[in-house]
Amino acid sequence: MTDRNFDQAEWTADPFCKKNYKQMRKQLKQRLSAHRYKHSLGVAKTSKKIAEAYGLDAKKARMAGLLHDWDKCRDDEAMRRHARSLELDIDPYIIEEMPWLLHGPTAAAVLAKEHPEFGPDVFQAIARHTSGAADMSDLDCVVYTADLIEPGRDFGKGSGLDELRACVGEVPLQELYFRAFKLTFHSLIERSKPLFPGTCEIFNALCAQHAEREAERAALGE
Repeated sequence: MTDRNFDQAEWTADPFCKKNYKQMRKQLKQRLSAHRYKHSLGVAKTSKKIAEAYGLDAKKARMAGLLHDWDKCRDDEAMRRHARSLELDIDPYIIEEMPWLLHGPTAAAVLAKEHPEFGPDVFQAIARHTSGAADMSDLDCVVYTADLIEPGRDFGKGSGLDELRACVGEVPLQELYFRAFKLTFHSLIERSKPLFPGTCEIFNALCAQHAEREAERAALGE
C-alpha cells in the first residue's frame, strides 16, 4: 500500500517538518477509511498539544500521533497474515485471538523499514499505543493518551473523558497516562471486552508507580 502522491524529491532532512508531515498525511489518507483518517488527524493534533504542555518535541509527537494507526487498514485475517509475514515477536495468542491489537506493532515495523529517519522512539510509541506498558517513555504516554482523548472520541456522558482532557498540563505526564490507562481498563470491563493478557500486570506496576509519586508529594508537603 504505497502512495502514488509520495515524492521522494520533496522529502526534507528534518523528518518532522511540515512538508514531510503533509506527505505522510497524503499517504495515510489513501490507506485508511475516512473515519479512521479523521481520527488520526485528531490524534496528531492532540499529541502536539500534549507535547507542548509538557515541554516535549511537538513536531515529533504530531508525526507519531498521525501514524499510530498506519496499519489499521486490514481485516482480522489479513492482519494475522501481515503480522506473521513480518516475523514479529508477538504472542501467538494475540495473533489468533486479538488481531485488533496487532496494528500498532506491525505499523512500527513497517515504518521502521520505510522511514527509519523517524527513529526508534517514534516506532515504540506507535507499537505501544494499543496495549500500553509499565515503562512508557514520555512520547509513549503522549500518543497513548492522545489516542484516547482526541476530540472525536465520545464514550458518553460521565465517561471521564472530559475530566481526563482537563488534566493535560495539570498533572505529571506519567500520572496523565496512568489515568488514561485506568479509564481504558474500566471502559473495556464495562463493555465486556477482552483484555490484553498483560493488562493486569501493567496496571499493578502503574499502581506502584502512582503510590511512589504520591509518597514523594506527601514528603514535599504538596
